[in-house]
Amino acid sequence: MADPISTSPVAPEAGPAPNTPAPDRADLRPENIQDAVIRLAGNSQDGIQTAGAFLARLAGRSDQDVMTYMTIPATISGGPSIFQVRIGSGEVLSAGDEADFLVAFYQHSYQDHIDFVREGGVVLYDSDNVEPNLDDKRFVYVGVPITGLTVEALGGTAKDKGKNIFVLGLITKIFSLDVEKLKKIITEKFAGKDESIVNTALMAFQAGYAYPVGKVLTHQYQFEQIPKQAGARAQITMDGNQALAYGLIAAGVRYGAGYPITPWSSVMEALRRELPKYGGIFVQAEDELGAVSIALGFSYSGYLAVTGSAGPGISLKTEAIGWASMAEIPLIICNIQRGGPSTGLPTNVEQSDLHQAIYGGHGDSPRVVLAAATETSRSKRPVSRASTAPRSLF
Repeated sequence: MADPISTSPVAPEAGPAPNTPAPDRADLRPENIQDAVIRLAGNSQDGIQTAGAFLARLAGRSDQDVMTYMTIPATISGGPSIFQVRIGSGEVLSAGDEADFLVAFYQHSYQDHIDFVREGGVVLYDSDNVEPNLDDKRFVYVGVPITGLTVEALGGTAKDKGKNIFVLGLITKIFSLDVEKLKKIITEKFAGKDESIVNTALMAFQAGYAYPVGKVLTHQYQFEQIPKQAGARAQITMDGNQALAYGLIAAGVRYGAGYPITPWSSVMEALRRELPKYGGIFVQAEDELGAVSIALGFSYSGYLAVTGSAGPGISLKTEAIGWASMAEIPLIICNIQRGGPSTGLPTNVEQSDLHQAIYGGHGDSPRVVLAAATETSRSKRPVSRASTAPRSLF
């Protein structure tokens, strides 16, 4: 049984926003935890999803369970975004309602997400951009000048680009994650790009990892290690879009066409990359009408084909979908839902596209519609099954 986790994970001598790192204390030792919910909040152009995906991929390679939840802004220039990752030793059934650990890059990140932090949780904020309400004693506040330290580490050439990787290094140190595995994941992510990009990312990571967390926290944390059972299958970490793409391939689909639109684009990118390996092809068309028409051409030639989009794109495809039904041409259509069928709505997944999927068309247009019936990503975390199990973080 792990020792009880301290209710005060901040060093008494630490100020709310330390600007001068001090050496790590010799008594800072990792403490076992069962799971942790980490929420990264910032802007999409800061690479929030990239940093969160690195954590999720690391969990998969470390034989840990992981679930994630993210939001994606609809604006071309990006906007407020989060990536929440829950890592656990044992069964993880949801991404969690409340965060144990919030990383706030901006003032709006802090204000919009502070109420999602569980009482006693840690708020790690960029002290260059955030002024928290330190009178709110429900949380532990840890200020780190993330922007300034990133610029300093990278020599100012990349401005603050790379602060997501700096934070990744910081989280790696706090949670005693596998440094070498993460460096390998980072290198793989940027493989094929200019070598300077990989080096810059690794420099930012190392700077974050080297930050003396002993100045601001009394504890580092370490996930409980559960031995892998003999004969257990290899663990795979993927999101729903990746699962959908590989499911189509496993079902024998070899041809398709599409047009980029969030959040369908990652399905399209996976199919475009993978289908040629199986003797197939995926075409990026000039628009939504061209995409559905090309897919219907594949199908008319005798090959079951796939196309897809989000709500606005499905609206544009509707006439061709109705024609396919009348002509009895089979076609698989993936509707990766956003706010609804109208162009310009925020990219928040919900079910307002369902009626369009069932009834959208001119006249009778029978079709088979498979839709998710439940959503577990925001359900409450399960209670520990045994009193002797390690406690959850904080």
